[in-house]
Amino acid sequence: MFKKISVSVLMMVMVLLLTVSTAFGATDKNTSSFEDSAGNVNIEGPSVPNAEFAFAGSNITANSVFDTTTFFAGNAITLDGEYNGDVFATGNTVTVNGKINGNLYTAANQVIINGEIVRDLFGACSDLTISKSANINRDAFLAGANVNIDGTVGRNLRAGAGNVSINGVVKGFVETDVDQLAINSGATIAGPINNRSANEAIVSPGASAPAVNWEKVTEEQAIKENQGPSVGSILLSIITKLAFILVIWVLITFLTKEFNANTSILAKKHILASLGIGAGFFFLTPLALIVSFIIYVPFGIAMTLGIIAMSILAMPVAAVVFSKLLTRFFDDKMKPLLSSFVSILIIAVAAIILGYIPIVNFLVFLFLDVVGVGFICYNVLFTNKKLKDERAEANAGILMIDETIEKEDNSVAVVESAEVINLNDDDTIK
Repeated sequence: MFKKISVSVLMMVMVLLLTVSTAFGATDKNTSSFEDSAGNVNIEGPSVPNAEFAFAGSNITANSVFDTTTFFAGNAITLDGEYNGDVFATGNTVTVNGKINGNLYTAANQVIINGEIVRDLFGACSDLTISKSANINRDAFLAGANVNIDGTVGRNLRAGAGNVSINGVVKGFVETDVDQLAINSGATIAGPINNRSANEAIVSPGASAPAVNWEKVTEEQAIKENQGPSVGSILLSIITKLAFILVIWVLITFLTKEFNANTSILAKKHILASLGIGAGFFFLTPLALIVSFIIYVPFGIAMTLGIIAMSILAMPVAAVVFSKLLTRFFDDKMKPLLSSFVSILIIAVAAIILGYIPIVNFLVFLFLDVVGVGFICYNVLFTNKKLKDERAEANAGILMIDETIEKEDNSVAVVESAEVINLNDDDTIK
């Protein structure tokens, strides 16, 4: 039975989506040729180079052929054209009119699917509509307040939502954990229907569907479920948190090269500054939200989503940055990538374990969240100036392990330290 795990899984998808979109939106420098003076992004043409895969702007319209995984973050996002890879999209409104030859991961206030998704749909939003012209070739994983399915789902539908209304075709099974499931006239469902809800499903006589297997949620069950976490749920929580932190480590290590290059400098020199910036961010956030909603409501919604994404991203980013402080202890025993992995694993496990200690958990979370936001903001503010200069100075002064220095008297000394070494004018490096 699907039960509440649907909501947990889909919320993790939303977290990952917001994280990825925010990270790429902050570091991408390639949208200048498509962006106008108002911050709108209009992508047209026969194809887009693979090097340009992350786009952030106010309103984004993409009508071209993309041959790689693409990322979009903005207020209103309209995806026309064809996408030969997975698509990540987050904003106030996301509309898909084109063809996605991979998976779609989307989180927004409103999502409208009019086109074709060749693989799976992962959607977390307030309102989601799969229109009559839409075709999801495989599975749909949905979480939201209201879900309307008028088009076709090629395999299975899993939904954790407030209200789910099915008017189209589902060629596999349906599993829902909702307030109200409605199967309307004209709907066709091929597989079994498992519905977990306090209310019995509404099935129209004009619908072609098997009998609904209803698991009624009583008030007593709800109280029992809220009594406390089980051992299994705790283990699932630990694994999920660890996996999330490692996913962010992978993304930073391999995809956001500029930020990854800055992490060592941030950890060694700018922790206090990042703490101050992070504290300032959270202090000014309420005022910024009020002003943004006064200026333009959709802008306020977009800013709210951005702040939520920043808060979710902060803890794993802080863990990645702090892990750089441990890598030096493993550098002489492991390859750089393995050393980085072991370091982030230690920091992640420590943070997760401390998170289960009363009072300490709040302090740890608050510290990592504030410092993590500070790290992100510091990187965005100084990535093109101060941090690049500091990295250049560090690279110029560091002598790698086991290099040899040929002295003026032809004697040879083996250096077994990665500390900064100031060479005299008479010294040369082989």
